[in-house]
Amino acid sequence: MRNIYNKSPYRAREYGKIPQYLQKYGNKKWRRTEKSEIEDQLSETVKFFKQRKKRRKLIWVKITREINGRTDSDYRSFYTEKSFKSSISRAHITRYILINNKTKKK
Repeated sequence: MRNIYNKSPYRAREYGKIPQYLQKYGNKKWRRTEKSEIEDQLSETVKFFKQRKKRRKLIWVKITREINGRTDSDYRSFYTEKSFKSSISRAHITRYILINNKTKKK
């Protein structure tokens, strides 16, 4: 990658290859074209396969809580065990049930 980057202003603020106010746009274009050029060269030699991200398993829980003699329960999902445990440690929670095979209905 040849660095034909538009540098900072020259001596006594003279214009270089392009005026200072256009350097930002020139540099953006340079980055964009150089990046695609490098990717083209690499794709000729090495084939990159896009990796799939492993899908996180949700922790589904039915939480029941009692406030002033009134009970209500709701289903919640958590990505991490830490967030699940902090949710359980809230006030007024009477019980919770872990649900293994919960699928989201659309």
